Amino acid sequence: MIRAIIFVVLIVLLASCSEPQDKAFTVDYKFQTPPVRTMGDAADDPAIRPDSGLILATDKRAGIYIYDNEGNEIYYIEGGEPNNVDVRGDWIAFTDRSDNTVKYTNLSSETFVIDTNMAVYGICIGFINSELRAIVTEEEGVKIQYWNLLDQILLQTIDITADEDNIPLRGNEAEGCVIDDENGHIFISREGSRGYLKAFDAETLELIKVVDSREGNINGDPEGVTIYKQSQQDGFLILSSQGDNKFNMYDRSYPFSYLGSFKINGVEDTDGIDVTNQSFKHFPKGFMVAQDGKNLPNNQNFKIVDMEEILKKKLILAGLID
Repeated sequence: MIRAIIFVVLIVLLASCSEPQDKAFTVDYKFQTPPVRTMGDAADDPAIRPDSGLILATDKRAGIYIYDNEGNEIYYIEGGEPNNVDVRGDWIAFTDRSDNTVKYTNLSSETFVIDTNMAVYGICIGFINSELRAIVTEEEGVKIQYWNLLDQILLQTIDITADEDNIPLRGNEAEGCVIDDENGHIFISREGSRGYLKAFDAETLELIKVVDSREGNINGDPEGVTIYKQSQQDGFLILSSQGDNKFNMYDRSYPFSYLGSFKINGVEDTDGIDVTNQSFKHFPKGFMVAQDGKNLPNNQNFKIVDMEEILKKKLILAGLID
């Protein structure tokens, strides 16, 4: 009888030890923007200008907002259907679903336009080999285009599902992406039933690794992805795991290890995100912007989070501080 009891206790202890720990914490947002003017699923993707702290954010049915980092609306550019937007240096680029183009400018010149000949969706830009390059993804399709923007040359087109077997008939598109200029990596979130985050070589677009999936730490669609830089080559990725309203963190360096997750109080169903490590009045360690896909009972909006709080709780999660 005693042996039986000991055996049962051992089984319970081993089972409890094998259960994955919920590596997650919660933070509050510090500011928020006004609701976008358009009802329904409209607010989509933010991009931060690190020099000024200004936030560009898309209403994918109507135009682009410009906010300060306290969430105040400064300007609204009406027109088109800008889905995703990105910033690198003086350059701003966005996908326009009204005419399936990429539009970009450095604010001191004209606006350039590229006709992609596909239904555009997501975009991210960066400097690789001193060339301004862009990843452009296809809406409801598997194509990923890689552009040299200044020369307007399509460098390469790949299939986001090329490494997969038994590919579903639909729901295979990618949207969120980010270029790590310094490390020469490109990260693309592939939506649908597979829900992958994939890492590619920025020179060849060869797949480096499937970083995570729905079989791992992603719940529902992986959406926006961004990089918090802690040095020239160190830092961590942040990915919107839309199905459980979490934001996953991964090491910026190979093998891109999962570092834990966090939630933002009052933020749900997030699409686009962006982050900066630049210091501003309210944000000594920079700030993060996340689209809020609910914001009920109002229209959708964007929430602004102090990175200092995220960094502190990340260290507590890792057991590095109390």
